[in-house]
Amino acid sequence: MATKRPAKLAIGKKGGPKTPLCPETGKPMTAVKVLRNNGPSGMHWLVIEDFKGAPDDERRMRPIR
Repeated sequence: MATKRPAKLAIGKKGGPKTPLCPETGKPMTAVKVLRNNGPSGMHWLVIEDFKGAPDDERRMRPIR
């Protein structure tokens, strides 16, 4: 008869995913889903507080991949 092992807990796990920093401002970026009328939509990294939706802001977005 095999012995059962206790389940591993993910609590206290170190070294989680790191958020990238914006190369222009050095602020931490956040992953968001961007929906566009023209052009590709999808998940992108961007700085939420600096994003205003202007076409110039789109150049700072980095696709997640």
